[in-house]
Amino acid sequence: MDNETLINSYFEGSLTESQQEDFDRLLMSDPAFAADFEFQQELQGSLKKNERQQIKNMLFNLNEATEKPKTKVISMRPWLVAASAVFLIGISAWLFFFTNTSLDSGQLYDVNFVPYENVVHPIERGEQLEDLKTKAFTAYEDENYRLALELFKELQQKHADSYIDFYKGIVLMQLNKPEEAIPVLESYIASNGELKDRATWYLALAYLKIGDYAKSKIELEKLIQMDSFKTKAAEELLKALG
Repeated sequence: MDNETLINSYFEGSLTESQQEDFDRLLMSDPAFAADFEFQQELQGSLKKNERQQIKNMLFNLNEATEKPKTKVISMRPWLVAASAVFLIGISAWLFFFTNTSLDSGQLYDVNFVPYENVVHPIERGEQLEDLKTKAFTAYEDENYRLALELFKELQQKHADSYIDFYKGIVLMQLNKPEEAIPVLESYIASNGELKDRATWYLALAYLKIGDYAKSKIELEKLIQMDSFKTKAAEELLKALG
């Protein structure tokens, strides 16, 4: 495994025990590897922090609006667009998977599926878990997906927040239940939720997981037309599906 793929696998949480040993060794002994890792770590943190604040602002504005909500577009500052481009170049090794025609749909799914970060209700570690939303998203961040699913269902009964369907769909995919995730994600998209483009990406992956390539392609094409999230990845995946 080359260094770029090793770093990408670290961020995806998919390193094997031996790969983790290689990663730790390089981090301690290879200054270039350590510098590349530090750059990507800082860049990812900046992108996530910016996106989290944008979505937080959107949800706040949505809740505070007294008139009919208008469709909002998640925009990125010019410097953030440039940073994103640099980051995509930094993971060029990842694109190898899309040019390797021997990969099957399951491998394409595994390469692309990463649970979406909790940008709606960030958890401050150490706080008391008294609030249901905090409990649900803590379970989500801790990858306790069975508990998260139960808590999201309970939360949905008490609150009408549409984003719950978005995260519930991802949880179902993590629990290897793409057939159940599909109608949940479709319902969220139909409600024109603020994370609609993100949900479209996960819906495409859910269709890919069950082998419905035609519908997966349709969702990827929709996402490319939106041109706001995972556009490059969607284009590459669409190309790989033929």
